[in-house]
Amino acid sequence: MELQCKIAVNATKETIWPYYADPDKWPVWEEDLESLVFDGEIKTGTTGRMKLKDMPEMPFVLAEVIENASYCDRTDVPGMGSLFFDHKILRETGKTYIQHSVRLEKETFTEEDMGFLRGVFSDVPGSMLKIKREVEK
Repeated sequence: MELQCKIAVNATKETIWPYYADPDKWPVWEEDLESLVFDGEIKTGTTGRMKLKDMPEMPFVLAEVIENASYCDRTDVPGMGSLFFDHKILRETGKTYIQHSVRLEKETFTEEDMGFLRGVFSDVPGSMLKIKREVEK
């Protein structure tokens, strides 16, 4: 089950990439971020922990990192499944886009799972607009 949003951005991939790869830039678009720790370089397989406001600290693993192109992290949520947060920088028909998606992977899905996923995804479009504003300055 996956929810996705894609918007055009007037910036290069190289201008956008630091907002994913530099933990110091995350608070620009992840407003409720209290802490973010990577246990190594930002590359596929690196683990880390993040703490969001009013949430417990969550461990994650970088499922895939392709410089200037995509950043995907996975968080395993007990009782719910695995959440994948995918951030892509795309170049299509001469335009640059950012595309964020949140995917829940598990054996079977319920209506409760859809509600959970909608809740997790709810701030994604707003965070994307924050990145857009920053890179278009």
